[in-house]
Amino acid sequence: MMPNMPEYLDFHLLREREDHAATQGFAGGLALGILLGVVLALVFAPRRGDETRAAMAQAAHDVMEKGSLLVAREAHSDVEPDFGDGAAIEREIGSPSGETPMG
Repeated sequence: MMPNMPEYLDFHLLREREDHAATQGFAGGLALGILLGVVLALVFAPRRGDETRAAMAQAAHDVMEKGSLLVAREAHSDVEPDFGDGAAIEREIGSPSGETPMG
């Protein structure tokens, strides 16, 4: 910083003030958006709170059940998943005795 430069011409200080104002503006807008979203959700909710909570709990239970079924099915499956690298196919056709090829 030059010693004779007035403070209003200190570009570094001006840049810091602009960044700070932009950050405060974003945080304020985010907070206002969240508050407005909550108010609108409460005003326009299609069901009562207990009905909504029950529906969400049921949906979460259904998702967990489907996930458990998929995990159980994959755990008991003899087919090795192929993730696109072709490794499972290479192991399957690599040798007639079923040994994995040495790579």
